[in-house]
Amino acid sequence: MDNLNIRNINGYTIQLVADHIYAIDEYGIDIMYLVEGSSRAMLVDTGAGVGPLKETAAQLTDRPVFVANTHGHIDHATGNHEFDEVYLNPEDQWMQEPPYMTEEHWKSFCAKTMQDPFYTGGDLSGKTLHAQKPPKKLTEGMRFDLGDREFEAIGISGHTPGSMAFLDSRNRILIAGDSIVSTPILIFDAYSTSVRTYCDDLKKLAAREAEFDLILPGHFLRPIGKKYLFDLIACAEDILAGQATPKREDFSHMSSEEALSYRKGLATIVYNEKHIG
Repeated sequence: MDNLNIRNINGYTIQLVADHIYAIDEYGIDIMYLVEGSSRAMLVDTGAGVGPLKETAAQLTDRPVFVANTHGHIDHATGNHEFDEVYLNPEDQWMQEPPYMTEEHWKSFCAKTMQDPFYTGGDLSGKTLHAQKPPKKLTEGMRFDLGDREFEAIGISGHTPGSMAFLDSRNRILIAGDSIVSTPILIFDAYSTSVRTYCDDLKKLAAREAEFDLILPGHFLRPIGKKYLFDLIACAEDILAGQATPKREDFSHMSSEEALSYRKGLATIVYNEKHIG
């Protein structure tokens, strides 16, 4: 498989990152993944919903497509409305509904997105916020059979209460959303749980490290190696032990809460005192 197999469909940058797994870069906002099985295809996340995602997925597979969300954030689940079968952890469903998902919040998100230096899309000022259909319940341990491959949902609470990763142990691939990324892990706002909860769930995942080699993250570089997982655990443990030496960071574009950034190895966690544990 050629890992440099990159093409553009409807403005999305598409890369074949593993056998029958396409990374779909939504104009620099986020990364989604389409996994094609012999009987159906699983779309992990639907991004900010600013492009024709269903039409794009249909050009990648002729299998029926369902959605499994890694979490409920606006940049990962707002395109859910295009699909009929969508799974989302109920702990994150509130993020798709008022008062969180308001027209004002949407306009603010679009304005900030267009100012991001990595953004490659068009003008979002006229984009409509679509009402979401009620999702199906996603819980830890659920398995999604695609015909010739299967994914297991694994809870990694921290970034959000209902964050999930999806493990294909037969093909040794973990799709991690925003729980394991090469960018900072954000655990510092009303949508987050705690560094302690996050660390506990990472250790639960680390106990199964023999079942995966590649980690497919929700933003930027993909795929990444398991070193990120163990560096994140070490980073979290320093914070919990009071041994971290964090720097104050300006995340005012995302939250009014204080943001402290601590790096260990390849990993960085952004947190504050309210979200340690």
